[in-house]
Amino acid sequence: MTIFISIVIIAIVLIYYFAKNNSTEATSLSPASSKNSLRKNPTQEENNQLYKKKGIKRFEMKGMYYRNLNPKTDNGAFIGLAKCEDNSHDMYAVGIYNTENKLLGYTPKRNKRLNISLNTWHNGTVPVWGSLRYNTYDDKWYGSVYIPMGYTLGYIEKLERVLKLQRENENQIKRKEKETDTYFEILNRHHEIISLLTDLNNPEELYYSFPKNLIASISGHLTKEKNWEKLIELEKHDDLINELNDKFKDTTLKRIRLAKENLS
Repeated sequence: MTIFISIVIIAIVLIYYFAKNNSTEATSLSPASSKNSLRKNPTQEENNQLYKKKGIKRFEMKGMYYRNLNPKTDNGAFIGLAKCEDNSHDMYAVGIYNTENKLLGYTPKRNKRLNISLNTWHNGTVPVWGSLRYNTYDDKWYGSVYIPMGYTLGYIEKLERVLKLQRENENQIKRKEKETDTYFEILNRHHEIISLLTDLNNPEELYYSFPKNLIASISGHLTKEKNWEKLIELEKHDDLINELNDKFKDTTLKRIRLAKENLS
């Protein structure tokens, strides 16, 4: 009987001991399990810092005053690059450079989302465009920049191509004296730009215009040269001819008919 009672007591003690250990183990694992379930991996945390949607972002530029800009050469439209930087003033700085790699200014300070998105999607660099304006009254520079974010490499390359073609046309159109080949280079670039903009779904942030009366000027230039073959070639650009007002349209078409008569 004494032995039986001893066995029962030992059994009760063992049951209590194991029950207590299991309870302690469950209690000690519970907070850790909870902590692990709330822990975010670095990729998920970084993704939460990205822009939610792709798009062309517009920013007012800062810091132009300290860049020693020249009102004669830096005033007006520019194209260039946005580059992620980490400087002593802002670890999330994004510098804006022109095509000569000249620092024009920065986007507003501490834009962590822009910096991380630019690094993640575009390896820290992407083509941009914008404009600078110098105000002589208060001796200040003002500027804005457009930064495409989250687009595919193909989209960015087409966008960069448009910016390049647009700049080349602007430079050639400004020249007073133009050769016949120059005129047709301008026209060919224009049509490539229109095609690319169609592929890009014509982003409203990328403003593009073509001088409407340029095609009439070209027809006048070719008539003076009696370059009848090139005058007839203008018919391929009927979209530009149709955009002319009635007076310039009629004059241009009359010159093309004259060219055909001279070659018949």
